[in-house]
Amino acid sequence: MEKYRVFIGEKEYLIGIDGDRVFIDGEPVYVGIHFLNENGLVMVEKDDGKQEYHIKSQDDGTLRVTSRGLQVDATVEPVKGRKKRQTEKKDTGTIAAPIPGVVISIFIQPGDIVEKDQVLVVLESMKMLMEFRAPSEGQVEKVSVTEGQKVEKGDEMVKIKKDD
Repeated sequence: MEKYRVFIGEKEYLIGIDGDRVFIDGEPVYVGIHFLNENGLVMVEKDDGKQEYHIKSQDDGTLRVTSRGLQVDATVEPVKGRKKRQTEKKDTGTIAAPIPGVVISIFIQPGDIVEKDQVLVVLESMKMLMEFRAPSEGQVEKVSVTEGQKVEKGDEMVKIKKDD
């Protein structure tokens, strides 16, 4: 099961995803997420109906979520464990997909200079958006994916040459 901590204001939620099942703070919920366009517009379907949200990454690493004129900033962090270490291979500078998904956004190109924790790629998988960040300062050597591309577990997405 993939686990994430989501912070919205002073509140913290533990989100678990196991296949098609979603849990919020340990309680099972039905949530369907439909990506409507490449600009972060999504439709969320719950027991009480459907609602559109616009999700946009901010420079500080938060996600700005807007719906019906209301706006909140959220932070999503994977719960530390095996998956994160596989995703960010600090010894090689390679960032690989931890699970199958679709590349939603790419914020860098070969030759770009990046800072530690800068968002490089956003992947959609199992109804969740996952940001992949630079493991260290360095220069983008290679971008192996394109927006809209499907990736499999272990596929290289970005390679960073570390600053020495």
